[in-house]
Amino acid sequence: MSKSKLIIGASVTALAAIAFPAATFAVSGTTVTDTVQVTINSSCLITTTNLANTYSATMTNGQTKDDFGSTAMTINCNDAGGWHLTAVGSGADATTKTAMNATGSGTDIATGTATSGATSNWAMKVTGTGATGFTSFAAVPSSATDVANGTGAVGGGSLTTTYRVFVSATQQADTYTGQVTYTLSHPKS
Repeated sequence: MSKSKLIIGASVTALAAIAFPAATFAVSGTTVTDTVQVTINSSCLITTTNLANTYSATMTNGQTKDDFGSTAMTINCNDAGGWHLTAVGSGADATTKTAMNATGSGTDIATGTATSGATSNWAMKVTGTGATGFTSFAAVPSSATDVANGTGAVGGGSLTTTYRVFVSATQQADTYTGQVTYTLSHPKS
């Protein structure tokens, strides 16, 4: 290699060192301040044994069962704006989602609070932290309706759903199935 190429190469290396100095510089002083910042996203969750539960029983005509099934839920929500739990009938029948639908030729069991008479009914209730409006047995709502809410964050709030079924003296023999879907949302409104 000639001397001129060697000198040019050394000059380029020297310019690169001037243009891109070392990234770390030492500083001196009497105090050092560290700032630590964390972001916590808002979150609301239902914790329960199963996210889908099936309760079944064999009943006779004229019988009322007010402990048909029960689901315990824990609500954890860190949203200062609050939270709300809605319920809605979500049965298989496209036109009557609140009915207990007959598997065969029986007449569907409508939602309602009757415990005697000629019309079979099924009902629901929700008790516990922030429960409202459905703390006694009531008809299953046909649109999403608040069944519990809170005005601020909650950790470990507990709710329990329970169902009642009344079978009239003339209800046809069949298997009937109803369904309720609960949804936790935040903030409260």
